[in-house]
Amino acid sequence: MYILSIVSSIFLLLSFLTGLFGINIGGMPGTESNAAFGIFSILMLVIIGFEYWLFKRNDWI
Repeated sequence: MYILSIVSSIFLLLSFLTGLFGINIGGMPGTESNAAFGIFSILMLVIIGFEYWLFKRNDWI
């Protein structure tokens, strides 16, 4: 249960972000840019790295 809680906390934020930017409406940031997908992917990797660092620092992993 401990590992499952850690994994779910990592993917909770990522699922929220992909759901938010998956909405097809006008005015979303990055819809006109060709590099938006790459920037968004890098941002998600940075978030994963930050959460991993935070868990490691607090001795949760």
